[in-house]
Amino acid sequence: MKYPHYSASKIQNVWLAIRGYHVALAAIFVISMWLRAAFPIFAIGNAMHDDYLFIKLAGYIWQGDWLGVYDNLTHAKGVAYPVFIFVNHVTGLPLKFSEHLLYLSAALFFSSMLGRIYATQWATLFTFALLAFIPTAWSPDVGGRVIREGIYVSLSLFLLGLAIRCFVVQRTDSVAEELREKWPWLLMLGLVAGIYWLTREEGIWLLPALAIIIAHWAWSRRPMLRHWKLSALYLALPLIPMLFVIGTVNSLNYVKYDVFRNNDFRSADFQAAYGALSRIKHDQWQRYVLFPRDARERAYRFSSAARELRPFFEGWLGEAWRKTGCEQSNIKPCTEILSGWFMWALRDVTAAAGHYQSAQEARTFYQRLATEIDIACKQNPGECLPYRQTMVPPWRVHYLVDTLRASRDVFGTLISLGGAPVSVGASIGSEQQLATFSLATNGTLAPARQSSTGTDPVSPIDGFRFKMARGLAVTESKISEIGVPFTMITCLFWLSLAMYRRRLDPSLVIALALTAAVAVRVLLLGFLEATSIPSNNMLYLSPVAPMALALIPTVLFGIAALARTLYGEIATSTK
Repeated sequence: MKYPHYSASKIQNVWLAIRGYHVALAAIFVISMWLRAAFPIFAIGNAMHDDYLFIKLAGYIWQGDWLGVYDNLTHAKGVAYPVFIFVNHVTGLPLKFSEHLLYLSAALFFSSMLGRIYATQWATLFTFALLAFIPTAWSPDVGGRVIREGIYVSLSLFLLGLAIRCFVVQRTDSVAEELREKWPWLLMLGLVAGIYWLTREEGIWLLPALAIIIAHWAWSRRPMLRHWKLSALYLALPLIPMLFVIGTVNSLNYVKYDVFRNNDFRSADFQAAYGALSRIKHDQWQRYVLFPRDARERAYRFSSAARELRPFFEGWLGEAWRKTGCEQSNIKPCTEILSGWFMWALRDVTAAAGHYQSAQEARTFYQRLATEIDIACKQNPGECLPYRQTMVPPWRVHYLVDTLRASRDVFGTLISLGGAPVSVGASIGSEQQLATFSLATNGTLAPARQSSTGTDPVSPIDGFRFKMARGLAVTESKISEIGVPFTMITCLFWLSLAMYRRRLDPSLVIALALTAAVAVRVLLLGFLEATSIPSNNMLYLSPVAPMALALIPTVLFGIAALARTLYGEIATSTK
């Protein structure tokens, strides 16, 4: 057998190209970390239901007391982020350093998957450069806060990248061979999925994107699926670590609090109580209002459990939640507790009534509240909507048009990256609260007062980094505003051509998955914006922002590869 001859100069050129590729990736990584280090933590010490709650729960874990003494906030948020804060505190690394390191790792992994699909290092470089300098890292309301989006963005991107690695990249000749080669990646997929599920409550928004990828694997593997046991094992393998992670947290909660759950907002008892209160009819519909005064009066008449809450709903606690929601949403006139804050008000008034002494007592109370109202509604059907056990607001016909309009505005915010703000937010809270933040995060906090410019560079080099970050943010925003809509439209054209040719390329599958992730997240936030809570902001959009940016190189490289294929087919047919 004769082997091709490679000259020393050609081998040297290949080696230089490979080395240059890795140097470029490393440079992007280091510069992104260097820029991120210029922006201190935007601590909100009085955010008892958000930022401070995560710090408090991490403190309990540090003390070896799991999530501490049970109250109405113990299971209000997923445990993954407090655990991350605890683990990071043990390492001694600044929290934002670790968060950004995790994000860049997810971005690099995802970018490398595109490089594999297109068999070119340029796809990896272009994608990673876009993702590494995403402006949300420099926004105080997103990247600056101690909030679970700090890891949720990375987990979402990792989850999609791992799905591509397991179900798209490097297909083999049999399911058995694929299982032997990819079982570590399948287990990693399940591990990340379990942590992802324990971070936020709306994790199903990524399910359509994952379903597209898995469906493509099943369809492309259909000749080999006669070995259904191996195929079932391949698909089920990620469930083992996922269920183990979730089950471990549920078990710890059962041992400590006697309830096998990880989040109250997913629990049947709270959803039943919430749904029962929201089914009571209103004299006059008001946007964002789920439980107005007239509905409350009916609830007090219907239920002895509801009457126990009356002094607190109608007293200072209810007024505090009305005022908080009205101020934060900037809605005027505003005379009721708004729906985005009602779930917290309900938990607070239940605690004030003395029903959060234990998890079992809270569960029993919510079940009693739901049962009493549902029985009364059966007896007074004219005063109630149909039975509900959900936190989704009762449907109204105009919500469809409202959601589409709101989704258009949300999409506009996404592609502009929220205007790409780059600044340092002034920390809020008492000295003790801010000291707790500083201790838990191992990081530098932004000062409580700053200059009128919104930034306080502590050194000339920080000023240079702020200026550089602003320039990159403006550039990325312009690329996104043009590139994301263009590539989404192009993706539909690409899909039409693939259906005509009856050939679905792996690159198109990834583009469709990214498009689905963007569309579902935008529609979800559009629905919330139209029905429940102002949701048109980059904090809620941050998990999908990297996917929207990644869609640009995915489609551009895909169309370039398709053009080469079509040109080759035409050239062959004309010979």
